[in-house]
Amino acid sequence: MASTARTVLVPAAVAVTLIAGLTACGSDSGSGKDDEQTKKKAEKSEQIAWQGAAIPGLAAKPAWTVPPAPGGASVFAVGDAFAVVTDNAGARGKDDESPSQREGAKTITFRDAKNGAVRRTVKVPDARVSADTWHGAPALRVDTTSKTASDGMTSDKSTTVAEIYDGQGKKLGSTPVTGAPVSDGWAVKGDTVGRIGSGATNKLDAPGEPRALQGAAPSKDLFHFAQRQRTFGGDHAFSYEEVERGTFNHMKRLVVTDLATGKKAWTSSEAGRPDQAIPENKSHDVNVVPVTVVGDRIVLAWQTKGEDRSSFEPWVMSVNDLKSGRLLTTGPVVEADAPGSMRDFGDPVTNPTFLVTHDTSTGTVVTAGQSGMGQPWLATAWDLNSGRRLWSQAKDEKTFAILTSGDGVVYGYTDVGPGPYSDPIAVDVKTKKVLAKTLDNNQVPVFSTDGHGAVSVERGVFVFPRA
Repeated sequence: MASTARTVLVPAAVAVTLIAGLTACGSDSGSGKDDEQTKKKAEKSEQIAWQGAAIPGLAAKPAWTVPPAPGGASVFAVGDAFAVVTDNAGARGKDDESPSQREGAKTITFRDAKNGAVRRTVKVPDARVSADTWHGAPALRVDTTSKTASDGMTSDKSTTVAEIYDGQGKKLGSTPVTGAPVSDGWAVKGDTVGRIGSGATNKLDAPGEPRALQGAAPSKDLFHFAQRQRTFGGDHAFSYEEVERGTFNHMKRLVVTDLATGKKAWTSSEAGRPDQAIPENKSHDVNVVPVTVVGDRIVLAWQTKGEDRSSFEPWVMSVNDLKSGRLLTTGPVVEADAPGSMRDFGDPVTNPTFLVTHDTSTGTVVTAGQSGMGQPWLATAWDLNSGRRLWSQAKDEKTFAILTSGDGVVYGYTDVGPGPYSDPIAVDVKTKKVLAKTLDNNQVPVFSTDGHGAVSVERGVFVFPRA
């Protein structure tokens, strides 16, 4: 059922109060000196001095800033833009609740990452905002909810619609949220999948429910740093089919599906395997895990021990062609949990096997595995193109739950207690040198594709160029 919620697009030319103390000025049609002077005055008034230490990988002074909002602000990287999200009610929520995730109407302003110029302002009713992808490209997802009160005979009802935007503030498509996967520009309905906005659907030829890719550690500020769970990547889906080898041993084989056709593209039995990966007939339970998708490549983790069961085991990384499964390069070995529950093993939300991030500026993948219940996440950095290991943590080092990376720096949490992860640090992605051993949670930046980093703190939003 379609939502009755409306999204209002307001061009930057219209004066719309975004947050306290900030008003968009000028006119698209005006070109006089008064307009230029007003614009320069507004830009100058927005600049706020950064009072903290330089954030690793970023310049000491911001390129541009946005004044603080009464209820704070969330900031998301969307390609070469940043989306600043404020809560229209202007009231602060819980300490661990970002403005993007509170109930109520939102104002979203899409700004050029380089100079802060407003591209478009979007006002939405009751909504939740998070980072997403659209067929591999960075995007912003806005889940708007409309409510219908009871008429006395029926119960209260609510309808949620996912709206996806690009860095220009253009709405790419929308689809009802029903509990089935909505990811990377695709939506599942029953046993079919369709490109959002096209109307056409394909029957899914693969068995089982689509399984999400591994991701980064959950941030304290929900969805503020890490993107939404990636169920799909590169227009492909991932699931498992059981391969019966005995009465009590039903090994699971990875199946990769081309969403454009709904057909199987390849399976792990057909894919190119690293030399250290055990043969399929020697493995147990789940023998390969889809870790992440980078462009037209997929990073896989393969079992190396098979029937030699233990609480954890070495997994060898590989980089394969996403469309064909062809082996491109072999990566390092990373220790992580061995297959446990057949039902939730490898689920990035309930039971992740790996944490992962990709620093596009250096082509470095950082992968962390948890060596068993209560044991630390230990990270390994390696080159995506060659597979060469750059560094690994020693077993006596602190946990490093990977959060994000950019501009040659990887950020992660060192405290992974029962509550939200905390105590982030910054590490040189190529050398493991600690660049900052104490950071506030809100000083972990999000990175645009052109290398700018943004943080949202109490004094406002600050955007820095690469150092």
